[in-house]
Amino acid sequence: MKSSYFIGGVIVAALSVTAMGVSAKEGGRHRHGHERQHVTFEQLDADGDGFVTVEEMEAHAASRFMALDTDGDGAVSLEEMKSKFSKGDADGKGERGAKRMDRMFSKMDANGDGKLTADEMKPKGDRSAKMFERMDTDGDGKISAAEFEAAKAERDSKRAEHKQKMFEKLDTDGDGVISKEEFDAAKDHMRGAKHGKKRPGAGDAVQDN
Repeated sequence: MKSSYFIGGVIVAALSVTAMGVSAKEGGRHRHGHERQHVTFEQLDADGDGFVTVEEMEAHAASRFMALDTDGDGAVSLEEMKSKFSKGDADGKGERGAKRMDRMFSKMDANGDGKLTADEMKPKGDRSAKMFERMDTDGDGKISAAEFEAAKAERDSKRAEHKQKMFEKLDTDGDGVISKEEFDAAKDHMRGAKHGKKRPGAGDAVQDN
C-alpha cells in the first residue's frame, strides 16, 4: 500500500491525538489539558461516497502541507510551522510549545537546512500503511464512516486509560487532585532523571506527549 507526504499525521490528527501538550493552572492547583486537532471523516471523504481511500488521505495530507508552506517554496520552515500552530497560546503555553516544536522540527529536519520537505515530514517506514490497514477492518481497501469512528473510539479509550494511570501516579496522596507540590515534585523527578539521578516517585508518570 503506497503512502506519501504525512498520511500518518493526517490519520493521527483525524483520531484526535494531542497536537500540543499544555498545562494550565487554576486555583493554585494544576490540571493537564490538551489542544487537539480534529480532522473529520467528511473532510477526508473528498468525493462524498461514504468511504475514505488512501488517495483521499494523500490528497488531504498534500493540502495540509501546502497550507503550512505559506511562501510556496515547496518546504516548511520553523517560522511557518510556528505561525500555524502557536496562535492563541496563553498562560505560558507559548514558550513550552515553542521549545517542543523546536525539538520536533530539528528531529525531522534530516539534512539540517532549516526547512522540512514533504518527504521529511512523512512517517518513517510503513507506519502509514499499517495505520490505514488497522482502520480498514474489513480489508476492502477503504475506510467507512463506521470504521473511522470505531478507530477513533478505540484510540480515545486508550488515551483516557493512559491519562487516568498518569493522574493516579501524580496524585501521590490520593485525594483526587494534583496539587502544585505534587506537580513540582514530578518535575523535579524528571529533571533528576535527565541527569542520571532518577529517584522512584510520581515523576515516573510524567511524559512529554
